[in-house]
Amino acid sequence: MEIKKAVMIKALLWGSAIMIVLIIGITYFPMEIEGLSFWGALYYTIRLFILEHDLTHFPKYQALVFIYFFAPMIALSAVGTFLTYIYKLSPELISRWKKGHVVICGVGRTGSLLVKTLSERGLKTVGIDIGPQKNFEKISLKYKIPVLKGSFLSGDVLERARAHKARDIVFASSDDLLNLEGVIGAYDWLSSGKVKPTNIVRLWAHVANEKLAETAKMSLQTNGHTKIRFFDTYHIAASRMVAKFFDVETRKGVKEITLLGFGKFGRDLMEVLIQSATPEECWNLRIVDIMDREKEVKTLARELNISDKVTFKQADVMDLEFAGDDSKAFFLCTDDDIRNLTTALMLTNKIKGHCIYVRMGMWPLAAVKDHLSDMNGIVFININDLVEEGIKNIRELHIASV
Repeated sequence: MEIKKAVMIKALLWGSAIMIVLIIGITYFPMEIEGLSFWGALYYTIRLFILEHDLTHFPKYQALVFIYFFAPMIALSAVGTFLTYIYKLSPELISRWKKGHVVICGVGRTGSLLVKTLSERGLKTVGIDIGPQKNFEKISLKYKIPVLKGSFLSGDVLERARAHKARDIVFASSDDLLNLEGVIGAYDWLSSGKVKPTNIVRLWAHVANEKLAETAKMSLQTNGHTKIRFFDTYHIAASRMVAKFFDVETRKGVKEITLLGFGKFGRDLMEVLIQSATPEECWNLRIVDIMDREKEVKTLARELNISDKVTFKQADVMDLEFAGDDSKAFFLCTDDDIRNLTTALMLTNKIKGHCIYVRMGMWPLAAVKDHLSDMNGIVFININDLVEEGIKNIRELHIASV
């Protein structure tokens, strides 16, 4: 839509400018050349747009002098803009000579974050997505990247994106299995001999399921020209949250941690918390979720060897009674921003502890965040900001990978 709006505005300006030139030419050429007809004046005026003129002398009227220079400028501007839009609207043209870039396969939530972060760091990127082209106009214009329409499972589409000349190919759709299929397909494509990689191409797959990622890592064998790695944005965000907001100094004296919500992010946060604990720290973990996730909690607790320190309660967090002091910390981890905010406000009225961390996807607005943080001691944490911080350099993705 933004492209169409810009084209309409420029077309209106060009139309107005052309009309001004035509009106001046039709009015003043008969005054410059005695006996010249209307059609003759129109013909003389139109020829100015192609750098041609029929006068044997330089015009004496200032209005004609003006359009002698103005008409060619309009023509050159129109041609230049036309060629620019053809270039911008043809991703294949932009990507044709790319080299040493990053190919983002799937320009959804994760892919868009990657595009934003990498582009801001000056890295060249090319996107691939099967969705309608209009869905990517905004991000394509903002970060000046081409987004090719097609399936990233296709070798032809990867070749159009010059993936064999890239430094990294990242499969970032919301479907773990599709990403896994994509990364294996790309590996086979690069190893087939049909294309010749100019350097070591690293393949990245966003796989949120830890078991699937671990199994794939053990099963896949790679050669020197292609490296396969896996990453998980939720795990990256959980790691950044603990490192930035709940380090050893901040959590000094905390004896109990409550996780409200045990979805993917809550699970990763529990794992990161336990892995970051020092030998001197001995927490009791309480997990609360509206779904019956007791089996999942107990399984993870056994894997982390902390079964005696973990309890689970199935309940709506809004129905719970809380009592707190400075030795307790609360992490609100559900996917519902409004629920997390409401629960945080409820907690501030019932507990004295100041360690309340609220996971947000879109919220909060800056003014709301500052007011509630100052008044209630709530720490709002935008998960997208954490992911961006964790992937500022794609070379470091494996540090926070699953």
